[in-house]
Amino acid sequence: MLLMLAAARPSLAQAGPPDKPGVDVAVRVGYAVPFGDIDGDSGDSLSGTYSGAVPFVVEAGYRFDRHFTLGPYFQYAFAQVKDGAGGLCGNGVDCSGSIVRVGLEALYHLDLASAFVPWFGLGVGYEWMNVDVSSGNAHASASAHGWEFLTLQLGGDIYVAPQFAVGPFISFSIARYGSASGSFGNTSTSSDISNPAVHEWLQFGARFSFSL
Repeated sequence: MLLMLAAARPSLAQAGPPDKPGVDVAVRVGYAVPFGDIDGDSGDSLSGTYSGAVPFVVEAGYRFDRHFTLGPYFQYAFAQVKDGAGGLCGNGVDCSGSIVRVGLEALYHLDLASAFVPWFGLGVGYEWMNVDVSSGNAHASASAHGWEFLTLQLGGDIYVAPQFAVGPFISFSIARYGSASGSFGNTSTSSDISNPAVHEWLQFGARFSFSL
């Protein structure tokens, strides 16, 4: 990264988002920390199930001008299930998990005469959490899903080429699961969560974007 910045330095002063309509695509990778609860029942905290997650996010948006981009996003995160989560994992029982998010986001780039262009964003969407449990030939899974009410985002783009930028980001999402399902062998169940609760994800990492 340092070599790329050094090579691009002569042109960085003029770099920035294209000042014309077009398409922006981006990929994010980082780490996510859970807060809050899966539901309102005792012992069902999200952080009691997951220690964290490694998200990969793909974005595609329509760029109205050099400031404003609007479009969908998709996330798949490899969740780190804690030993002892729900009294199931560990002691010969293997657990894995994932967090899937889809939604719509709006990003606004500040108009600064600099190679580093700060931006902030808002998003809404839907989220699924999953836990898969296996021991020998036995397998079970549990999941919950619900609306993501708001995602607050902040970051910055460093333009290492006229159309390519990389930079840090941080985001904080607020969501609530409304339904849950599970399966064991050939038996499956699904129901609404009677005692829903709010949870949050704090994400941070790097964002790579390309403007068409």
